Amino acid sequence: MFFENIKEALTSIFCNKMRSALTILGIVIGIGAVITITTIGNSIKGTLNTSFNSLGGGSLSVYLEARYPETDEEWATWEYPELTKDDLFSEEMIENLENDLSDVVAGINIQNDLGYGKVSTSYDHYANVNVNGASLSVIENFKLKIKYGRMYTQEDTDLAKTTCIIPDVMAKNYFENENPIGQIINVELDNGKSYKFTVVGVYRYDQSLFGKPDSSVPEKDRINIIFTPYTTINKLADAESEGYSYLDISVNPSLDQSQASETIKEYLLKYYEDNPNWTVYIYNATEDMKIINVVINVITIAISFIAAISLIVGGVGVMNIMLVSITERTKEIGVRMAMGAKKRVIRTQFIIEAIVLCLFGGLVGIAIGIINGFIIGAVAQLFVNQFYPDYAKFIYITINPSLTAVLLSVFFSMLTGVFFGFYPANKAAKMEVIDALRYE
Repeated sequence: MFFENIKEALTSIFCNKMRSALTILGIVIGIGAVITITTIGNSIKGTLNTSFNSLGGGSLSVYLEARYPETDEEWATWEYPELTKDDLFSEEMIENLENDLSDVVAGINIQNDLGYGKVSTSYDHYANVNVNGASLSVIENFKLKIKYGRMYTQEDTDLAKTTCIIPDVMAKNYFENENPIGQIINVELDNGKSYKFTVVGVYRYDQSLFGKPDSSVPEKDRINIIFTPYTTINKLADAESEGYSYLDISVNPSLDQSQASETIKEYLLKYYEDNPNWTVYIYNATEDMKIINVVINVITIAISFIAAISLIVGGVGVMNIMLVSITERTKEIGVRMAMGAKKRVIRTQFIIEAIVLCLFGGLVGIAIGIINGFIIGAVAQLFVNQFYPDYAKFIYITINPSLTAVLLSVFFSMLTGVFFGFYPANKAAKMEVIDALRYE
């Protein structure tokens, strides 16, 4: 009987194609809008998370934080402590962390700075530079592209060699037609000291990493960032025994970021248990991303509810057309009743017809919503590639239709059919057989 009712419902719908299409239009628009909005919301979350991780956002920022007083009496006499070399993260501490937590720590990113200065051979032949020390994992996170030559190696880092890589802008303006690979440059710092470095590679200057250059400053006068091993900076600055107040730690991507943060913090705190002035603080940027995702979810749900209001309009249309259909089929209903059909059978027949009508509209709406999501995603990617090409490699637009939204849409489509189909179906079931048979 159930499948017979579905067959009759489909026959009725396809016998009146235009009327059925116009009837379900409100359902299609409502469901389509909801699916489009939820797809966009899910896609924004996916795009933000993927782009965030591609920029190294999944790493942990580890700082040294002063121990603040716990009582008002202590605050009255407290002074911010001086950070000494004994308080810093030492090379030994960093090495132990990497070895002991090798299953958690994917890499420790260390950066230091030698300072600003100038490389020159003559008045017209010069380059303004900033000498930056960085571990190989920092360079990997930056995704620097070596145009020619090579990157400095782990051996260069271990031996604190004075190898360096320079930006292509500097190679063009300073070396002009000469090949910079293997050349020795003399950097004269603003503090009066000078150091020699051997160029082993040339990297492509990327605006998305270092910012758009100030167009008011001639290209020749812009600051060029020279990268060299961080151990080399320590050696040149005679700072091998000092250490670091900040670490950027990449964790194993298969692990929970928050749990990894707690594990690393517990490990490092062992070194600061007896330190009266300083302790360890870890900033986990993924916690901020969770808040952003919650905000996106709330906005998506709120807008989806607004879009779903059109389902009421569609439901009223379904009720109206079902009343018309019942009026047209009054004699048919009378014949069925005269042949012994019970009221609940008549009621079920028209409720199922309303459900099938709404479900059909819901499925069309879901398809349109998903297609809209992919179209909007393609347009967004085209927009990024066209107007922000330097950032395009970091922005991965992913289209993620929400399975939950699709299932809920199917459910509410059927619920709409039941709700708005019940009154017409009940009206049909309550007809008197004689009146129905005499109806012209």
